[in-house]
Amino acid sequence: MSLPQRTAILEAMHREAEVGEQTLAPNNYLVLVAPGDLDGLVPFAGPLARAQAEFLAEQRWGVVDEVVVNLQPDDTLPPGQFRILADVRKARTRREDEAGVGVGLLIDDGRRYTMQSGETIIGRGRQADLRVRDEGVSRRHASLRYDGRNLALMDLGSTNGTLLNDRPVTEPTIVRPGDVITLGGVTLTVEAAR
Repeated sequence: MSLPQRTAILEAMHREAEVGEQTLAPNNYLVLVAPGDLDGLVPFAGPLARAQAEFLAEQRWGVVDEVVVNLQPDDTLPPGQFRILADVRKARTRREDEAGVGVGLLIDDGRRYTMQSGETIIGRGRQADLRVRDEGVSRRHASLRYDGRNLALMDLGSTNGTLLNDRPVTEPTIVRPGDVITLGGVTLTVEAAR
């Protein structure tokens, strides 16, 4: 892999970290590459992860766990091209693994967010745990509370309201994988996460 290609991948990872103005930066990066490029890139996964971790530290952006870069071939990509998918992911403990499947969110901009136990505030303000860019979303729009088994959605008095499967949320409501949450112009799909 050439230095310009490594630099381009690292710059794309930097841009991916900036998406959504979140206070918690993605720490899990999946780099999709053309199959013929994979072998040349594998030795650089560790150095790319370290460089991204340094960048995030310089920006004073938090991460929930160490930065990880995984490489995967993608038959749809021509040689020299790549695509990056990033999400926030905490390393699972043995107890969490024994508990089975967790819950995550797929955001319509392509980001994924793995739910952690406790409350997650969603909004566009700096206080939000999961920040989204949309003027139709309040600074503290909604909360999701996860106890390891159940995920409950609650609107926090937002201006435009919160919808679950196109129905207004007026009280704490249990959500399940496959449900769609709408905040302003942003949709979040609840999915099982492993």
